[in-house]
Amino acid sequence: MNKSIVLFFVILTTLSILGLMINYLPGAQSQPNSISTKYENWTFPAYNLQNFSIIVLPDTQYYSEGNPHVFENQTQWIVNNIDEMNIVFVSLLGDIVDEWYSIEQWINANNSMSKLDDQVPWGVLLGNHDGLYTDPDNFEIYFGRDRFENESWYGGAHGDGNKNSYQLFSAGADDYLFLHIQYAPNEDMLEWAGNVIDNYPSRRVIVSTHEYIDWWWNDWHSVIGENIYEKLVKPHADQIFLVLCGHIDYVATEKQLIDGSIVYEMISDYQEQPNGGNGWLKILEFSPLQNKIFVKTYSPYLDLFNHDPNSEFTLDYNMTQKETKIGVQMTDSSLQDININIADKQINVTISGEIDTIGFCNVTIPKELNLGDDWVVQIDGIQFETGISSSYYEYENATHKALLFKYIHTETSNLISFIETGSIPEFSSLTFLIALLTLTVLGAIFYRKKLKKQV
Repeated sequence: MNKSIVLFFVILTTLSILGLMINYLPGAQSQPNSISTKYENWTFPAYNLQNFSIIVLPDTQYYSEGNPHVFENQTQWIVNNIDEMNIVFVSLLGDIVDEWYSIEQWINANNSMSKLDDQVPWGVLLGNHDGLYTDPDNFEIYFGRDRFENESWYGGAHGDGNKNSYQLFSAGADDYLFLHIQYAPNEDMLEWAGNVIDNYPSRRVIVSTHEYIDWWWNDWHSVIGENIYEKLVKPHADQIFLVLCGHIDYVATEKQLIDGSIVYEMISDYQEQPNGGNGWLKILEFSPLQNKIFVKTYSPYLDLFNHDPNSEFTLDYNMTQKETKIGVQMTDSSLQDININIADKQINVTISGEIDTIGFCNVTIPKELNLGDDWVVQIDGIQFETGISSSYYEYENATHKALLFKYIHTETSNLISFIETGSIPEFSSLTFLIALLTLTVLGAIFYRKKLKKQV
């Protein structure tokens, strides 16, 4: 046998094997003549799944008076955690300083609160220690209207000063109005606050004031608090859902039911504890998905949470759920069911399709749902986690994130495996033997014809 014949056999064998391999590549067999794509949109009731937080700073008077490092520690912690905790607002409940005439104390308070400037919306109010009965000028010098007027979230104030003010912000799918009402407001101030609420009928309202609850002398509201309750809270209970206060060293929360509306009333004050209060503050974490407000008490100064039932608890509160669409695209598969559990970050898909064919499932989810990473996806009970297989891909653009899966249909409609991209499947020894015999016969016929021509 000459070299040309040997070369011919080598080429023929190589081409035959390649042909067999191509024939056995995933999807080469049992593929339908035409690809039919089915596309459906699932409407999932979720808007912004990222929780957001409001931080409450109770009376800071003794920090400003003798422990400014604790005060600065609080506000620096807030700045450090704005992104991670999605902090959208900070409220200081009055008694900013202990002695209204002490410029040093106002400077201490200003240094601490200035850390929040250009970082997060915030509001303050006038407490009885801040100069109410004497001279509130220092309050206006350091925390007056002109300090906030250029902020987009600052709504305005009563009269010429800033002792009673309001702020506007949005979080989740809702718009909020935050009222800061001074200690012992008069009728004119409460009327002004009511008019502000009336001007924003679609906003959810939180009220911060200094004195509202007096657990010692009264059943619940103080005399001042009862006036605020009767003149402001009750008439606007359809919008006011939370009242915050300090003034008295105490921690408690009550729920008021007013004409079918729920108003939570919360007092927080730690001024009698060491270091002027040991840095304790309130974290109100809103979860639009779960319709809950998770209340926590934390001290950045001590780096401790207070797990007492009055300090850590959950409030039920319904927030707006704006619908958005999740797209599911199937190729050579039929979608039987899909379950998307955003709270647990799981997607479960049930499919069916022609046996032994390759199927594709593409789930497209708007980024406004704030998916994040580490999702778990199951297709017919087979679980995949992000990035562990070449048969699971993630794509994204400016608005959407897409998850693409490849799989093989079986008789039970369950998957026998996900397909590895670029893999070359094994085929049986019988198939290989038949291929070699075929090549041998073809080669023999060709060689015989070649010899006859030579004769």
